[in-house]
Amino acid sequence: MGATLDTPARCPLCNELTREPVILKCNHRFCQRCIGDLWSISPTGPYHCPEWRCQTVYQTLPFDSKRSSASSRWAQPVATAGENHTLVPAMEDFSPWRCQEHQEMNRIYCRQCGVCVCTVCTVIGSHRNHTCISIREAERELRVNLKEEIRQLQETEQEVKNRVTELTQKKQTFNVALSDARAGVQQQYNAIREALELEEQSALQCVTKEEKRVLGGLEEKLSLLQSSLQSIQQGLHTLEGLADAKGDERIQDQVFIMEYNKVAQLTSNVGSCVDHFKAPEEVDRARLKCLQSWTERRLDAVVITVPGKHRDLYRLLYGTAPLLDADTAHPKLQLSDSNRKVTYSEAPQAYTDHDARFSSFPQVLASLPLEEGCWYWEVNVPGDEGRWKVGLCEGQIERKGQKDNSRLGFNPYSWCLACDRKKVEALHNKVAVPLDGDGLQRVGVFLDFEEGILSFFNVTPGGSLALMHSYKHRFTGPLYPALSVSKTHLAICDLFEP
Repeated sequence: MGATLDTPARCPLCNELTREPVILKCNHRFCQRCIGDLWSISPTGPYHCPEWRCQTVYQTLPFDSKRSSASSRWAQPVATAGENHTLVPAMEDFSPWRCQEHQEMNRIYCRQCGVCVCTVCTVIGSHRNHTCISIREAERELRVNLKEEIRQLQETEQEVKNRVTELTQKKQTFNVALSDARAGVQQQYNAIREALELEEQSALQCVTKEEKRVLGGLEEKLSLLQSSLQSIQQGLHTLEGLADAKGDERIQDQVFIMEYNKVAQLTSNVGSCVDHFKAPEEVDRARLKCLQSWTERRLDAVVITVPGKHRDLYRLLYGTAPLLDADTAHPKLQLSDSNRKVTYSEAPQAYTDHDARFSSFPQVLASLPLEEGCWYWEVNVPGDEGRWKVGLCEGQIERKGQKDNSRLGFNPYSWCLACDRKKVEALHNKVAVPLDGDGLQRVGVFLDFEEGILSFFNVTPGGSLALMHSYKHRFTGPLYPALSVSKTHLAICDLFEP
């Protein structure tokens, strides 16, 4: 006996209790919406019963319904149990709703995979034994989830808005602080320039005073001598004329005597002028040398002229505080103080295995490499009997084994300042240079990529820098700050801590 409308049954297409049921002549029952969606794909037939075991084929619609070509809708309702129900509109392309593997309509939702599948997929397909529900049930669940997701997105949206407002306010605050700092620096240097200009004028007054003392009387004497020289030249010209004069001898005698007397008087006056002429004043070279020494000291006080002498500008312009990478630390090295301090420990740390970790030598690298430009950082070093190294290396340094290729300072791609029981030396490619490490408490490291300079400084308690050793090398790749400790500890410094 076939199924009736009063008999509870599940639709084979959606696996739910049939809603708005339609019973075909082959006695198979389906939801009106399910079969309407399926058969709308082929509106002119033939129509196959969706039950996979049924072989019934209908050339026309097997129930009372008419199709309107103008609206592409099921126009007439199907009478079932005294109620009128209208089929949903037909769709032109159902391929997104059809299983690509079995060519069946997707009526099941796989919770495990989060996709819609056909019934065959859940029986013999790739979703067999998965947790599956009907699409309608999934829709209800997802709609509930959708409300929660909307709520979470709204909360996230508000958080983002708050964050944007906060960052915008911080940006404005930072701009004000930076503008004040810039204005302060400019004001200070304007004051320095004004003070230097006044000082320059005072220093030049010393030169001007000496100039007046030496050249003032000299100009007057030069003028007098030039006037005397002109008179002498005129007298010589007159005497030469008298010596060559011809004519009446009496007239010649009188003229000669008159002119000679004039020249003789001139000669007497000039001779008297020369006799009274004093030697000019000499330049006070000792005074000028003292002035030169003063200006050199002032230049040295204002401008950096000797590398490694002024710490503040190094840390202001190039300062950094590298963080140590725990994935590179040897198992017996313990990191602390936000990964800026490393301490040797006899008990191995609970580090995970990592290809970048040093396995033999107690070494650790910084987490980020240094590239291009200039860099400066400082490391506090102990005064005990332990062994330590402060330096840099290329990323190609080996991490495993006990060969020189994995040991700081024992290969061509690592440089360091090393201390072994208070004996300090610069070390590169197994070449050691002994250094004076007396009183060494803090090491400053300066790297200049463009110039190819790596320098190690002794940072004195007063804050000045004393150059210990420099390397000149053409760096071709990024360099990692590197530390090594045994029976002691090292700490990378905050360059601007109080």
